[in-house]
Amino acid sequence: MYPEAPEAAPAADYEEPIGRRIGMHLEGLIPIALILIIGFFVAVKFGVVDNRTPVIGALADVMGPFGGQEKTRMLLLGSASQEVIDILNDRRDKIEYVVRTIDTLERNPVEQLADYDLVMLDQSEESNKQVSKKLGEALQRFVKNGGKLILVGDSAIRRPDTFDVIGWRNTFGDIIPVDCDRVLNNIPTCTQPMLVNGKLYRVDERHRIMQGIDMFPADPYMNATFRVLDVTVNGRELAYIQSDGTDKKQYPAIVEKNLVIGKVIYFNYNPGITRGIFESTLDYLK
Repeated sequence: MYPEAPEAAPAADYEEPIGRRIGMHLEGLIPIALILIIGFFVAVKFGVVDNRTPVIGALADVMGPFGGQEKTRMLLLGSASQEVIDILNDRRDKIEYVVRTIDTLERNPVEQLADYDLVMLDQSEESNKQVSKKLGEALQRFVKNGGKLILVGDSAIRRPDTFDVIGWRNTFGDIIPVDCDRVLNNIPTCTQPMLVNGKLYRVDERHRIMQGIDMFPADPYMNATFRVLDVTVNGRELAYIQSDGTDKKQYPAIVEKNLVIGKVIYFNYNPGITRGIFESTLDYLK
């Protein structure tokens, strides 16, 4: 018989250094954090996350959609004011814009619009306020696929193929944030621009377009002259214009509509006369 072997001594408990354990946990979290960061910037770029708040908006501006900075590709349709052109020229480091006439997009408008991030439709310097149904439907598709649209004043209130269409709904569907459903002396009010002497006042103080701007002109003793339409709000009103007359009549000034991933901003006056607001709008839509 052999003597019984002594029992093996129990293994001492081994505790992994805390620094190593933390490092292993961090390594596992890094891929998740990267996915969340990329998802955040994709959501901001396509409007799923609201970038109106200062923190989110500033972060998106600094980082860009994936940490880089890209110029906004902009198409200006029509003939904008000289004030608008001057502002766009001053921001060529951020915006690449081209000016085209409406008729140049009649052929394959969907494919042509796909080359741009932002479209500004401004016929305020033209007598012709017509846009075809084909181009209107292409702009609907552009916005609903994530594009951004700026519409100014009475641009595109008519169609060239019919005399019974006034306003935007028949041409653009539901994407325009104002309606032409008011009538004065049996005439639609969107066909009757008026010169109003008064001030522009902020409505939504949290919106990035209006941050830092309470009213225009900022001097309480000064007024400005606006060319406006008496339209109905069909979106989110950001600012209004109030006449300095005895009636103190108010008109929508800036109205926004979000369409899941696309946006439309309507200006009921020449946006070039409010440089700060227009520049903030371009930053907001980039």
